[in-house]
Amino acid sequence: MNTVITAQAFQALQTTSALCKAASVTRGQLRLYEEAGLIAPQSRTEAGYRQYGGDTLDRLKAIMHLKELGFTLAEIALLLAERDHGELDERAVQQLAGDVLSKIDKRIAGLQVIRGYVAPVAVGDMGVLQDEDCHFVVEFMTALSAAKTRRRA
Repeated sequence: MNTVITAQAFQALQTTSALCKAASVTRGQLRLYEEAGLIAPQSRTEAGYRQYGGDTLDRLKAIMHLKELGFTLAEIALLLAERDHGELDERAVQQLAGDVLSKIDKRIAGLQVIRGYVAPVAVGDMGVLQDEDCHFVVEFMTALSAAKTRRRA
């Protein structure tokens, strides 16, 4: 099936590389989102290259923001499908928001535990490193230091 595209729409189409650059995503991420049904190319060139519509960049930015908030790709797909169809199942969205809120709260609690160990070390109190429960902090700091050294090399 051939898709007829107006000259104005043709100018608005973006190549994969242009879209990736504009959205600060990798080709792999773009393919993952395409496979998950979150985005789709508007057309293809005669050579088979994907071309994306002008609205795809905004959609990618929305996907990235939702991921930062802790939504899974399946949850993002649900939210985008609701938006795309113009119908909003408020009960489903409320349940989804509650689930995400629970994940966020668990993440914050875990980060607060880690902060309790790292904060004293940051101000020079190395005594906390003697705590048996704190061994993961030493391992984390060692791994972080090794990663920085590799990046400099």
